[in-house]
Amino acid sequence: MRKVATVGVTLLAVLTLSACGSKSSEDKTYDKDFINSMENGLDSRWTTTDRAKDPNNPTKEEYSEALTKEYDTVKSYKNKNFKNDKLHEEALAYINAVKEQKNTLKYYNDNSFVTKWNKAYDKRTEAILKINKQYKLKVDQEHEESLAELTRNGDKVMSNNAKQQAIDGLIKTIKFKKTKDDGGFKTYDADVKNNTNYSFKSFGIKVQLKASNGTVVDTIAAYTDNWSKGQTNQFEIMTDKSFNTYAVIKDYVQ
Repeated sequence: MRKVATVGVTLLAVLTLSACGSKSSEDKTYDKDFINSMENGLDSRWTTTDRAKDPNNPTKEEYSEALTKEYDTVKSYKNKNFKNDKLHEEALAYINAVKEQKNTLKYYNDNSFVTKWNKAYDKRTEAILKINKQYKLKVDQEHEESLAELTRNGDKVMSNNAKQQAIDGLIKTIKFKKTKDDGGFKTYDADVKNNTNYSFKSFGIKVQLKASNGTVVDTIAAYTDNWSKGQTNQFEIMTDKSFNTYAVIKDYVQ
């Protein structure tokens, strides 16, 4: 009986250790591993393009090889656990942007290639900037300027995105009210305060007038000039159309 009891205790110990080992594996986080892999991936990409016949203008095949090395180094982290949720979010954004840039090579000889490439490039550099702000990335000395170039573009992208968000928010505050009705044309004005941190040389919008079924019955342009932050300017539209609702969309901003 004592022998059976010993076997039972040994089995319990093995199961306990096994369970602990499994839990430890499930709880492991990969923040530092990802950063190291990201740094290695960037170095691998740049080392590949450095070896190109023309480093300033790699061929499609050379770009593909470089992007594959960068992507393959980090792609496994999409489904890994991270201690820092913000880093995980930016890691996913970075990995997806590298993949998107890699996929644009399918359009290498198409007129849309540059637009698609730059769009993915902007996403990639924005993610790199955010990650670099949290974890000062370390790359080979000969690639430090390349990293600096990426972060500079990422900073520009973030600034442009912040301005665009502010513009979108400002447009949502534009509300028109009828100020004149001569029996034919009706006039609608909107007094709007520029509550953003930006001043605009010119701010143009389009106002879509819609029937009850959602059909656009007219689209009218309106604009204001020299709109300083904190200043209230007026937009005005005139129409002889009947409408139930309207939508304000951005036209141009300077």
